[in-house]
Amino acid sequence: MITVDAYCHVGDCCIYDASVSDQEIVAALNANRLSAAIVQPFPGAPNPAEVHDRIASLGSRYPGRIFGIASVTPHIDRDRYHREIERCVRELGFVGVALNTFGHVVNPNGRDAKTVFEVARELSVPVVVETGWGAPFGLPSAILPRAREYSDVKIVLAHAGAGLYTVEAYVVAREAANVYLETSWCRGEDIKWLVSELGGSRILLGSDRAFNQEAELAKYRSLGLYQFQQYQVLGQNAIDVFCLKGVSEFVDPASVQIAEVATADFAETPGIEASTEVSSAEANEEATDSETVSEPVGEPVSSEAP
Repeated sequence: MITVDAYCHVGDCCIYDASVSDQEIVAALNANRLSAAIVQPFPGAPNPAEVHDRIASLGSRYPGRIFGIASVTPHIDRDRYHREIERCVRELGFVGVALNTFGHVVNPNGRDAKTVFEVARELSVPVVVETGWGAPFGLPSAILPRAREYSDVKIVLAHAGAGLYTVEAYVVAREAANVYLETSWCRGEDIKWLVSELGGSRILLGSDRAFNQEAELAKYRSLGLYQFQQYQVLGQNAIDVFCLKGVSEFVDPASVQIAEVATADFAETPGIEASTEVSSAEANEEATDSETVSEPVGEPVSSEAP
């Protein structure tokens, strides 16, 4: 089954004093047998543009497995903000833009946040909004006016209120059909309730941090969801919301390498062609012998006169 981590951070963060390397992202995907991850810089990245380039490079090394979300504080010059987000989407192939209400201290209904939604509409990508921390800006309900104003823009509420405000996130998603809920740090019973109330097509698996992938997967696998619901929430919704290309079921890199080595060894094994030639020669020799044996033998002629 295709499984996608729809919300994960990479790089350094001076706000949360955190650091996640490219290798950690890939290692977590392989360890947890995930198909792909959608990653973005931390809000406290010293140089977001540099992290964007790292994500793009990682995506080129692992096509169909790593996708990027652009994350820049909208409190900078509007043209500068627009140029970087446009570069990420049009040149680097990123699939969304982040609005980090807590890390960037952004009022979702303020002037600078409006820039985020305007750019997302122009570039036809979803907006991923962090919720659950930093009230009042992090309240899921604060997104509802924007969700109605930009009903043509898909909006993903990261953390779905993070447990404390999960009911608020549910209300927003119920009132706005363009809102989806990513559920990292939510309780398992809340996730199951969200799936039952909103339907499987509105919920996305996410981890927030690579080390948390295993725990988030365990929560989903313990919920007793129907097979089709698992198909939706674990991967297909992320593919549909972010228009991901080239995602496939997880294939263990080790087994691929073993298969490639075995194929190469077989092709290079000495004596394969020689044995074929020997077999052909033996076959021809047997055919010749067969023809000799099958020739008619006449009666012996006597040397004596009659």
